[in-house]
Amino acid sequence: MRVATLTSGRRTMLLVTALLALPFAVAFGLYFFEWRPAKLANHGEFIVPPLPLPETGLSLVDGSPLPTADLRRKWTLVMIQTTPCTMACQKDLHQIRQVQVALNKEMVRLRRVLMGSSVTGLRADPALVDVQRSYPDLVIAAPDVGEPGEAWRTILAASGYRFYIIDPLGNVMMRYPQEPEMQGMLRDLERLLKYSWVG
Repeated sequence: MRVATLTSGRRTMLLVTALLALPFAVAFGLYFFEWRPAKLANHGEFIVPPLPLPETGLSLVDGSPLPTADLRRKWTLVMIQTTPCTMACQKDLHQIRQVQVALNKEMVRLRRVLMGSSVTGLRADPALVDVQRSYPDLVIAAPDVGEPGEAWRTILAASGYRFYIIDPLGNVMMRYPQEPEMQGMLRDLERLLKYSWVG
């Protein structure tokens, strides 16, 4: 009788221990296999650590400088366009505008930048006249010739990436491929704006 009681007590103790250890085992497994629920996963790729931008090195289409300080205080969505802005480029511009509009009341916290490879190249693109007319709030700029401009090119020239998010402190912190899922980009921005205390 006593042996049966000891065995039963030991079995109960083992069961309680297993139940207490189970959440830790599950958590370790999820961490080890890098599983995250889809609704919490980001769609862009975080840049770790974020890359601080140089203070100078950008110019607008008219040749006037665009200091990095002017890009602070808001979140910035940059679209890289190193070739003339054809129909595909204009479609992408429309889509990122739709992403901004879909932020609803938070849309004022985001600015959009079209980044060319050079001011000369931007001036030579006849499509940009229509682009500026269609999107008057779009900032169109390009890196300068020389060291600060080269720093911009290096930061925004990762192979296979074309869209970047810059935080209000002037750090490049997320990037997207050539053809990102715009709904995913919108969800990332919604999350960033929701939990951000800056911008």
